[in-house]
Amino acid sequence: MLRKGDNELITCALANTGFEGLGPDVLMPMGVAQRLGLSLSGGNAEVYAVRTASGIAPVYRLKEGVDVRVLVDDRDTPIIKLTPVVSESVDYVILSDRALTELGVVIIDAGNGVWCFRDELGRISRDSCTPG
Repeated sequence: MLRKGDNELITCALANTGFEGLGPDVLMPMGVAQRLGLSLSGGNAEVYAVRTASGIAPVYRLKEGVDVRVLVDDRDTPIIKLTPVVSESVDYVILSDRALTELGVVIIDAGNGVWCFRDELGRISRDSCTPG
């Protein structure tokens, strides 16, 4: 779940330990940022040029955080403030390595989408949702 003010979006996010952000970051497509009411103008974002598979693309790292929560059926989870990073070159919401740490998410089997919360390690495994 992503929330900024009164705007909330429930979506599936990719856990990516290869996404080494500048902090606990959540990378999102432009459309997700718009649905959350995030503004990329007026000094609200730092703009970076990053190399992607299709060339150089701008990425916007916002100065204000968004609330993020992992939704599961069997327990309440804390709301964590993450820094939104917005790009036109991504199709899914992606959690950085530090975001995963803040959310307490541990990847057990990346290829099969199996994960758990840190305090469940060795006891519980969870299947990932399918983005899209």
